[in-house]
Amino acid sequence: MAEARPDFTPAYFRLAQDIKVRIENGDLAPGERVPSTSELAREYGISHMTVRRGLELLEREGYIQMVQGKGSFVAQRHMDFLVLDLRENDILGESRNYRVELREVEVVAADGETAARLDLRPKDTVLRIKRVVFSASTPLALDVRILPYIKGAPVLEREIAYAAFPDLVARHTELNPIRNILEIYATTISGENARQLKVRQGAHVLCVEQVIQGPGNRPLGCSRMYCREEKVRLRAVSQGR
Repeated sequence: MAEARPDFTPAYFRLAQDIKVRIENGDLAPGERVPSTSELAREYGISHMTVRRGLELLEREGYIQMVQGKGSFVAQRHMDFLVLDLRENDILGESRNYRVELREVEVVAADGETAARLDLRPKDTVLRIKRVVFSASTPLALDVRILPYIKGAPVLEREIAYAAFPDLVARHTELNPIRNILEIYATTISGENARQLKVRQGAHVLCVEQVIQGPGNRPLGCSRMYCREEKVRLRAVSQGR
């Protein structure tokens, strides 16, 4: 049986997810007004600021339109705008019971590529996290996460192991992620990474790479999930804009 995974999802994100479900189920139709900030704050027991963060996320993703002085309204749907779900249970198969092993949490010097992605100087220190996702005894994916090193920031092992990457970035940096830049590409894997994934040196894998940006397009963190090619599944759904 898979170990229960704790929920580290921020309140604003849960609110946004709930409204998405209502829109996708047809409970809120295109053009219909979304409950007001005050109504949502009372319903969820959260602050007006937290509600606004959730609504702003929905607007960025194209689910709603916020109209000054009038409220928020469900946006028209377009079938050519697809949303790819990057949660592990979606990439690796919802029916699988998987577990996560935390293999490494180390402060290291950033290599040139990492420094460029995070807008750091080469050799600046970063926090490197390696997680392996298993189904039974079979490794499905190796997830390498890189965060700017913040002296004195607490390192919570269970949160690092199980939190979704954007949520981990938000908690680590105490900044609001604005944008997630995604690349999916085929590559090869070697060295210790290949051994962690239990594949041959130079094996082909699918890499799902994310760069999380904050205000002013400031890079807050990057990750690469190396997935065994026979184990991965990508599924996108039309919604929003």
